[in-house]
Amino acid sequence: MKYLLGIDVGTTGTKSLLFNEEGRLLGHAYKGYDLITPQVGWSEQKATDWWDAIVETVNKVVAEAGDGVGENVAGISLSLQGGTLVPVGEDMEPLANARVWNDHRCVKEREAFLQEVGDASVMYKKTGWNLSQGLLALEIRWIKDNDPELFEKTRMFLSVPDFVSYKMTGIAAIDLSDAGINQTGNVQEESYDADLLKFMGIGEDKLPKIVHTGEVIGNLTEKAAKELGLTTDCVLVAGAHDQYAVALGAGATHDGDILIGSGTCWVVTALSNKSNFESGIAQSVSAIPGLWGSCWSLSSGGVCLDWMRKSVTLAKEGELIAYDDINSEVPKRKAAEDGLFFYPFAGYSENRKGFSKGSFIGLDLSHDRYDMMRAVMEGVAFQIKWMMEYFKSKPSETEGLKLAGGATKSAAWSQIVADITGYPVRIPEVADLACVGAAVLAGTGSGVFKDLSEGYNRLAVNEHVLMPDPVMKETYASIFEEYKSKAVLLGNMYGI
Repeated sequence: MKYLLGIDVGTTGTKSLLFNEEGRLLGHAYKGYDLITPQVGWSEQKATDWWDAIVETVNKVVAEAGDGVGENVAGISLSLQGGTLVPVGEDMEPLANARVWNDHRCVKEREAFLQEVGDASVMYKKTGWNLSQGLLALEIRWIKDNDPELFEKTRMFLSVPDFVSYKMTGIAAIDLSDAGINQTGNVQEESYDADLLKFMGIGEDKLPKIVHTGEVIGNLTEKAAKELGLTTDCVLVAGAHDQYAVALGAGATHDGDILIGSGTCWVVTALSNKSNFESGIAQSVSAIPGLWGSCWSLSSGGVCLDWMRKSVTLAKEGELIAYDDINSEVPKRKAAEDGLFFYPFAGYSENRKGFSKGSFIGLDLSHDRYDMMRAVMEGVAFQIKWMMEYFKSKPSETEGLKLAGGATKSAAWSQIVADITGYPVRIPEVADLACVGAAVLAGTGSGVFKDLSEGYNRLAVNEHVLMPDPVMKETYASIFEEYKSKAVLLGNMYGI
């Protein structure tokens, strides 16, 4: 019997899942770690925390599975946070804290890019991701300009996938999807970009090898195998940016498939046989050969409901309202049907720029906390539907959308998504889909499965389907137009 490890190295922690070749889940483990915020706008992490979490969780799931399992793990693959920089020295160990993808210190470096390389669209056309105030290209330039001693000492500028791959195999390799979000690789040419290298002030020798998702990077080193409780026969298979690993784990594997990831941030990921650089939406090669992915985030999805619970609608004696109460009461309310709308902060108006503030419109003395909570759920779903209009991919009327993450625990919110989008909503019944997708890649790359289709079918996650209510679908269709028109007024009010 062969075994497979799917590992998700996230921003707040690492999860490891162990499967056998028949697709049975044998073990699950998680270890969290902290963000370090030394200044406003700065976000850092210890890269060694990623490796320590991998070692601990892998050893745990292998031990739980029983004797002899570690000797027969055929492959490992990873789902990864993208855009996080870690400078390493000649010994390939970190020289400083990693700069996490949500670090925003590079204000001056962004201006330098605009002056030296071109307008913001240049970065997007090369990497598939819009110019930010962080990510690797700007962070490397920040180090060059602000910490020349660190810049000179740095042997390589790595990120999560290549740092981990070096720890496992002695080879620093990065998949193309993560090279794009790092804003070091040209995703259309599948190589490093001369203009970006010049801006960063480095050569290709300072960056990892670019590989394709699903490609075998190498066997575990003796040191890594000993730490992980595995053998050197085990191979590391190139993984994917987390959104695309989740899509694979959820079975979103065909042209036109759309996955909505719901959590603190809601993310729409759409797969297509063609790239869509005209949209301005983030573009990546997906985990599926021949398919591109478009990815767009609503940064204030689930966090808005948490804010309502914690800051606005406390129960008696300061207790938080139970989610069970929310889910039972929200379906009894009308909210948008009564003219009550919620617009998430960083929502999108007609010109697709973000609101600087969130807003309730149409509050009435007849409304209570549950009306407001329904409005929040509806507002997020309206924004997701609006965002989907900009995607080239359109979901099948029969297959519908995939919905994963926190909102799937709420039958009320899941039904609202179905009713507002007008599509069937398919909900996978496993939470850690990123690890499932990584395990499929591990099995395919190591030869346990002949291809991704066989891998997904072996590890296929059960799902249940919510159909849109015909009456509410029609009702929401007309309300959606009102929602958009009022969003334009909000945009004008905020000077957008």
